[in-house]
Amino acid sequence: MFSPIIWLGFNKWWKKRNNIQEIIKKHVDQWAKEFFCGYNPPYWHNKFWFEVSPNGRFAEHEQITDFESLKEIVAEVHKYGKKIMWNINHWYYSDVVWPETKQIIQDFMDAGIDGFIVASFGILEYLDEISEWTWEHGYIINWKKYHLNISTIMAVYNPEAIQFLKENYPIHKVILSREVTLKEFEEISKEFPELLFEMFGEGDFCRYNNGLCFAEHKYTDRDICTVVVNDLIVKKAINYDYRKIIQDKNLSNNEKAQKFDNEYVDEFEKLRNLLDDYLVEENKNKLNDMKTLVEFIIKKHIIYFDPLQGLRTKHNQKFQTLYEAVEILKENNINLQIPYFENIDNLWKYLQNEKKYGYQQYLKNLQEFMGGKFGVEAKYKDDFYNRSDNLNLFSYVFFDKFKNLDTVKFPTRGRNYLPKIQLIDECVKTPEKIYEYLTLNDVPERAHYDLKYLFGNNKYWFYDVRNKLYEWEKNN
Repeated sequence: MFSPIIWLGFNKWWKKRNNIQEIIKKHVDQWAKEFFCGYNPPYWHNKFWFEVSPNGRFAEHEQITDFESLKEIVAEVHKYGKKIMWNINHWYYSDVVWPETKQIIQDFMDAGIDGFIVASFGILEYLDEISEWTWEHGYIINWKKYHLNISTIMAVYNPEAIQFLKENYPIHKVILSREVTLKEFEEISKEFPELLFEMFGEGDFCRYNNGLCFAEHKYTDRDICTVVVNDLIVKKAINYDYRKIIQDKNLSNNEKAQKFDNEYVDEFEKLRNLLDDYLVEENKNKLNDMKTLVEFIIKKHIIYFDPLQGLRTKHNQKFQTLYEAVEILKENNINLQIPYFENIDNLWKYLQNEKKYGYQQYLKNLQEFMGGKFGVEAKYKDDFYNRSDNLNLFSYVFFDKFKNLDTVKFPTRGRNYLPKIQLIDECVKTPEKIYEYLTLNDVPERAHYDLKYLFGNNKYWFYDVRNKLYEWEKNN
């Protein structure tokens, strides 16, 4: 089973209302093996505030904000024989902040920290300058008493990067970028069996390369990731003939503007328009266009009803549009040539099951939420950010095969993480139990980037999982 590693943050406000000893003991009692933390002392935050952070987190409550608390926390963690690492994982530290950066490093050495989590070559070079290493067969095998972990923010993706780091720095562990696929990790793990790794077990809605992330742990309503997830508006691709259009003397300015129109209508909107025209006019000529568009949608999209969203949400309205279109095509005996389902009968059966059992799950969610049965869990299930965790149980079972995988990360914000750890532990020990914990609430939004790798590279693995859940619903 993986090592539970916990982030600690105690600013002055938090410290007044919480007992450091009690909190650390609670984490240790709940299996914590290692801790990591951020540190933003007065000589930093009084000058640069918290938005310019010495680590990859910007919220004050996530930082240790004074040296006395730092020493107390390190001593308390060491009392239980556990390790504590410090995040110093920005991409660069300019001359403006460099004196304070060196002082922070010294504070951590004075406090007795166990190691550093680093994303900047500038920091690696500075640590090299102030340290003594022991070499053996061309590799660094010891570096004072500190562990040195490479942060995910460095965006390490491949064996060549790891080999370079290993040959030049005393690397203890590499926290791989969250975009690394399951297949890529398997290859990396086998190539460096003596090196420890951390992986991200869930896609976590990240839209960016970790090394280019500008919203890391921002936790506001308007950070970049929140905007992308909730407010993304797809525009038409740029017209690459723009020079010809601008220089075309035969076009008026209005005609040129029309060619640059950025309005975008996706395939579901086009299908809705065809449906409406057909229902109003009963124009049979629309059926062939409808058939072509449905086949295109099935090839491009994974189709499902999401019980965690309202019936009138954009996603579920798209499902309803496709459902109505396929129903009309079937009534008119028009067949489809589509992957996985092969024909319209199999697709129609899937859509009917999805609607029937999806609606049942939706009503069950409403009852549980309104009835207060789940409390925090109901909020957790209903929160867009926290969906589809349990599909990733397949990933955790896969990760357990690798002895040099120290831990697998998953986001804990807004949830009680202990039940999640217990669930992962149970499924790792008895993988056949995974399906007992899956429901129709589990959708691919946050499944691992390439979960299909665990299903024989089957692009349509989700449909197979869904069909198994229908059988379970029928029998229960």
